[in-house]
Amino acid sequence: MKVCIARNAEARTNAAIARIAHALEPEVNGVCLLTRNRFLERYGKIRKLKYKISDTGKEIPNYEMGLKSEPGKGIINIFQLVLYQYLVFKWLISNQDKYDVIHAFDLDTGLPALLISIFTNKRYVYHIADFYADSRGSIPKGLKKIIKKLEYMVIDRAETTIICTEKRAEQIKGSKPKKLVVIHNTPSISRKFIEAIDEEKKTKKLNSEAVFTYVGALTEGRFINIVIDVIKRYPMITLNLAGMGRLSEYAKEAANEYPNINYYGMINYHDALKLYSQTDFMFAIYDPNVPNHKYCAPNKVYEAMALGKPIIVAKNTGIDQIVSENNMGLIIEYSEEAFEQIIVQIINGTFNYSELAMNSRKAYTKYAWGEMKNRIKKIYKTLETTLSPSNDNLG
Repeated sequence: MKVCIARNAEARTNAAIARIAHALEPEVNGVCLLTRNRFLERYGKIRKLKYKISDTGKEIPNYEMGLKSEPGKGIINIFQLVLYQYLVFKWLISNQDKYDVIHAFDLDTGLPALLISIFTNKRYVYHIADFYADSRGSIPKGLKKIIKKLEYMVIDRAETTIICTEKRAEQIKGSKPKKLVVIHNTPSISRKFIEAIDEEKKTKKLNSEAVFTYVGALTEGRFINIVIDVIKRYPMITLNLAGMGRLSEYAKEAANEYPNINYYGMINYHDALKLYSQTDFMFAIYDPNVPNHKYCAPNKVYEAMALGKPIIVAKNTGIDQIVSENNMGLIIEYSEEAFEQIIVQIINGTFNYSELAMNSRKAYTKYAWGEMKNRIKKIYKTLETTLSPSNDNLG
């Protein structure tokens, strides 16, 4: 059985693509990626690249579409999204020999996968990272209802639907998935990498010169501009930022003006983990007024667990319950005042940093990558039995 992992994202920076590729590459007869680079003006042209699997070093083909857009523009990008979906459908139709099953992330690739299943009888697994209607705030109410119905159709026809937390089942209520599986956003980090971080933490003590790090979308609703505005007033605190989005220039200008703020631009996922490994606090402070954030499960929270780092999140954003139950970080109101209070307390040495870090690492055992990997493998082992006998068995 051959699998095409399709997502409207750049492969080298995307944690979810890395996880699925890592899990499937040793288990199926072939894996390829169908991805997008928003920063290349290639007008939909697709180039074949090599994507290296972490740990094993195995390389798989990555068919990357160059289609430029500016992230965070909401409804303005709708026409480009339709063009993207047409190009994905066209590639899938023309390259049926490269896959038996599509692993489609979100409605961007879910709709083309649905059409492929109708026209060619190919199967697909639908992986919901963000429920579309709830994650795009600028969509008009009438259009949002249509989009929700379309996504329900994609869910209902998928062989398996993957959600990232048990709570997400509430969000897709009204759909009728054939099979629903929870795959938490646990990173596929090698044991050797984790052991090196654990060894380093034995001698680590938090002081007034704490380091904060964020890697991801630099957009409104993720507290980025507020963090910059607060930390620039405290030169003893270092802020590391990486990623792209509407606030990229704001981050770049702050880094040029303030020596305690660093902006690294777009970095690959391995470098993101290295940057996180050298930090004291991670943060995933999302606006609770965005409907999708009530069900969010940011990669950063699970990466914090794997690396044994305390994390700061906002109240009422879906992930705050996990942080609270495990006492693995700090939960704040979504306000500049609340965040600044945390900074002052860190400088004054109020927090037991070692306890928070230790609890974060302990929490990882509940969501360990080995278990998530086994769930992914089980999905495809079950699916393989329903395909024609001529397909190769899973390894």
